[in-house]
Amino acid sequence: MFPDAGERGRLTHKLGNLLLLSHRKNSAAQNYDFETKKEKYFVTRGKVSPFALTTQVLNESEWTPEVIARRQGDLLGRLKDLWRL
Repeated sequence: MFPDAGERGRLTHKLGNLLLLSHRKNSAAQNYDFETKKEKYFVTRGKVSPFALTTQVLNESEWTPEVIARRQGDLLGRLKDLWRL
């Protein structure tokens, strides 16, 4: 939850804020708080989701602009390496 509309708008579609999810998983989490979303996204019948990059989010206690910025840098770095940019 980002109370500042400008900050929310700037971060919403950043790579660091996005997760690899199936449509079903994404729909299940709706607009719940971060802890509930983690449970809905990652735990299925007692098993953790198979999305390796996405499960890194489980290590976060809250979803902040700083977390998004850190993920953004990490994911862009991985893409640069992968694509040899």
